[in-house]
Amino acid sequence: MGPTNAASEDVRARVDGLRHDLGKYVAWISANLPDEAFGPPPSDEAVAALRADVLATRRDRSGRPLAAWEVYERWVTGLGDERVLAALAPVARAVDTLRAAGPALAGEDEAALAAHIPAIRAAQRVIRTKLRALSRSLRGGAH
Repeated sequence: MGPTNAASEDVRARVDGLRHDLGKYVAWISANLPDEAFGPPPSDEAVAALRADVLATRRDRSGRPLAAWEVYERWVTGLGDERVLAALAPVARAVDTLRAAGPALAGEDEAALAAHIPAIRAAQRVIRTKLRALSRSLRGGAH
């Protein structure tokens, strides 16, 4: 039996929420840009897209932007299913990559940001791919 077969409805709902709120929006704008836009040097459009996708992945009820790592923590805190948490390990590492790039994304140092762009884009792909696969696995292949 795989790590996700015995997941409860609550765990499946949380993973689906994480897939929607993080997996969908962590690359909502930037995923539609051509590779050339990310440089080097990155275009202003690519920088703006990455900032929006990573630093304002979602908004809370009051409208405050939530960074990707905040969205992740909101869904995973208290999850309690060790097998699902283990399956989320690549996502957690990718979120940590985004968190590490946060100061460069928020800052004005274009060279520092440019150095992080390959890791940011790779992290976005991991998050989207792994959450999609985990959600499908928890749903028995549906979705």
